[in-house]
Amino acid sequence: MYVLHGRKTSIPQKLYDIVKDFSHTLDLPQAIGMLEGQQHTLEDAVRELEKQKVDKIIVVPVLLFPATHAREDIPQRMQACAGVPFEICETLGTTKAVYDWLKDRLQEAAVTHPTFPIMLVAHGTTHYPEPGEQLERIAAALRSDLGRDVFATNHLGEPHYQAISGELPYIVQRLFFTDGYLAKKIGFWFEKNRPQDVLLEQLLDAEAVHKALKERLEDAGCIR
Repeated sequence: MYVLHGRKTSIPQKLYDIVKDFSHTLDLPQAIGMLEGQQHTLEDAVRELEKQKVDKIIVVPVLLFPATHAREDIPQRMQACAGVPFEICETLGTTKAVYDWLKDRLQEAAVTHPTFPIMLVAHGTTHYPEPGEQLERIAAALRSDLGRDVFATNHLGEPHYQAISGELPYIVQRLFFTDGYLAKKIGFWFEKNRPQDVLLEQLLDAEAVHKALKERLEDAGCIR
C-alpha cells in the first residue's frame, strides 16, 4: 500500500499517476491511500486490500523524510483500521535512487556553473530531528562526490533557506516530489529575493520515484 500526503480538496494527480504507473509493473495486490482529503483515504486503501484477503500489508510512505506523518499519523491510523498485520517502510529520501537522481542533476548544473555552491531546500520539520539529520547526511555525501560546498536548508526548522545572505550565487535544488504549492512558494521567493541564484526547475521525476519505490519494496522482501 502506497501512502501519499494528499490534499484537503483534491488528489495530487501528478504524483498519484506516477505511483499508479509503478503499481502496474507489479503483479501484487496494491492500493494507494491519502493522508489528507476524503478521496482515496488510507482507510479506503486498507479496506481495498483486505477485500482481496491479503495476510499482511507492506506500507510504503510516499514521503521524503520521516516527520509527523510518517512517525505518528500512518502508524496510528494503520493500528486503528487494519485487521491484518502491517509493516511500514522507511520514507524515500534516503534511498539510493533519490541520491543518485540528486547527484546526477547537480553534476549537470555544476558543469555549467563551476564556482557556485549548492543549496538543498527540503520541507523540514520542527518536531523531529531525523529529517534534518538525513538531509545533512545527503548534503555531506554530495560535498564529497561533487567536490564543492553543499548546504542543507529547510522550509520549516533550521537552517532556514531564507536566512541565506550575501550576493554569492547558489545552485538551488528544491527536494520535493512535484511542483505543488510549497515548492512553488519557495521558488517564487528565490525569484523575487535572490535572482542571482540558479533555481533548478526539475523536481523528482517519475523514473527516480519508481526506482525509490522498487528499492523500498525490495528492502521489505516483496519483490526481487
